[in-house]
Amino acid sequence: MFARLRAWATLHASWLRSAVVWPQFQDPTPAGNNHRHTMLRSLASATRETLLRQARGLATSAVIASGGSPVFNSPGKESTPRRFCVVGSGPAGMYAADRLLAAFGEDARVDVVEKLPTPFGLVRSGVAPDHAGTKSVVNRFDGILRDPRVTYLGNVSFGEHVGLDDLFARYSATVLCYGAEGDKKLGVPGEDLPGSHSAREFVGWYNGDPRCVKDLDAPLRRALTCAEGDTVVIFGLGNVAVDCARMLLRSPEHLASTDVCQHALEALRRSTVRRVVMVGRRGVAQGAFSPKELRELLNLPGVRVTVDPRELKLEPEDEADLAAQRPRRRAYEAIVKSIESPPAGVEADLKAGGGRELVLKFLRSPTEFLPSDDGKNSVRAVELAVNRLEGAAGSRKAVPTGEKERLDRVSLVLRSVGYKGLPAKGVKEGFPFDHERGVVPNVAGRVMEKMGGYPTHVTGVYVAGWLKRGPTGIIGTNLHCAEETVESIAEDAANGRLRRPDYRFKGKGVRPLLESRGVRVVDAEGWGRIDAAERAAGEAAGKPREKFVSVDSMVRTALAIGES
Repeated sequence: MFARLRAWATLHASWLRSAVVWPQFQDPTPAGNNHRHTMLRSLASATRETLLRQARGLATSAVIASGGSPVFNSPGKESTPRRFCVVGSGPAGMYAADRLLAAFGEDARVDVVEKLPTPFGLVRSGVAPDHAGTKSVVNRFDGILRDPRVTYLGNVSFGEHVGLDDLFARYSATVLCYGAEGDKKLGVPGEDLPGSHSAREFVGWYNGDPRCVKDLDAPLRRALTCAEGDTVVIFGLGNVAVDCARMLLRSPEHLASTDVCQHALEALRRSTVRRVVMVGRRGVAQGAFSPKELRELLNLPGVRVTVDPRELKLEPEDEADLAAQRPRRRAYEAIVKSIESPPAGVEADLKAGGGRELVLKFLRSPTEFLPSDDGKNSVRAVELAVNRLEGAAGSRKAVPTGEKERLDRVSLVLRSVGYKGLPAKGVKEGFPFDHERGVVPNVAGRVMEKMGGYPTHVTGVYVAGWLKRGPTGIIGTNLHCAEETVESIAEDAANGRLRRPDYRFKGKGVRPLLESRGVRVVDAEGWGRIDAAERAAGEAAGKPREKFVSVDSMVRTALAIGES
């Protein structure tokens, strides 16, 4: 069996090339070729062991699927359970914890460190309120946190309250899963004017992320009720951009029964926004939105969809792109259908001042955000460059034509061109990080640093999720990502390559240290109090939950501060 599996894995050995994320690895120059050759040669010595890991991973999956719990012990099994630390409690972190429990069985102890008092990352603060089904995965994640082998440590900032050296001394392995906390920028003049924000911030605002609510509530309320502007411009054509547009255009009464935060619902009820313009630098055939989410947006009651017919014309290369990716074909067909069959009565609504409009603009790039002349200096207009596409199918590039356009009466601009990972604040200098791609360099989840020009694993440190591969995929993608990382940990455990925690800490993890530093740690019981209070407040308002929107209120509830 293993011989056949090794033969299968050999056919897929190209992962050695795709897994290495050093920037030099993609360098096309002769120097880059030499560097790539050296790296591959150094990795080749581990090929047999790696392929065996692939085989064992398949066998492990089969055992887990049958209800078993495979346990990989290092030579000379330790007398105490292995303790692992997962930094981040979003999907990547929760799946990593789940896989560690499955791989190491009763020998596993997993501490989950989270910056906010509340767990589950973007499942809680990134999924749109009207997509409740997507959030159902929290039921599984909640079960993981309630496992007696897991300790939840919320309200703990990695790099501020606790450092990597603290974790090295207390855990056999640390898995970094804190995601992509930054945003890609457009790089145009005026981008930082008041009224210009990232889509991530806007989504966090209506979903109750305390950091976004604190910084953006007042500016967004002003932008949504601006007397001088009734247009919101969104740069980007992915699903996050679609979510933002839908939240701005959908009837607030439809949102009232969701878990949208009350402050956002009130602001959307008062909104004077009548037009949302979504802008993409390439063509309709290259849009990143998925058909289901796009159709939901296009079919909103009382919303007219407008597209320049010239932008829907397809070149042969566009036809090839659509043929190669069926979801994009379905998305294109949905746009065409929405133009040909507009909702009944929408034109009359618009003339009466009650309807709203969604404008899709393709082949446009921003060149400048222009301020208002009322002394407030807020963004009030956007200048666009008109593009054309060049290149073969699958690699079409936008090239400026020299023509310009201008969008006026703009009250809000949202940038939805991608998330970007950031190095953790306070982590010791020299810890490997690819600033260009926003990821931690790794091979199959093992964090790699350069030693003498060669990639070398930083013992005991691993990575999963967006910090490992970049901000791509859906929630379920993180399961496969975490499985690969935990397979690497299991392999290193079997070969005695994990860290041995300092015996002086008696296998208690990092919580005693946090408490000695005065950190108000929110544990699973504290999260349970927050969850119960939010659900009770939601029930009273006829919705699933009403979220706390400040860290202080979360912590006070979790620690039962002020209760008699």
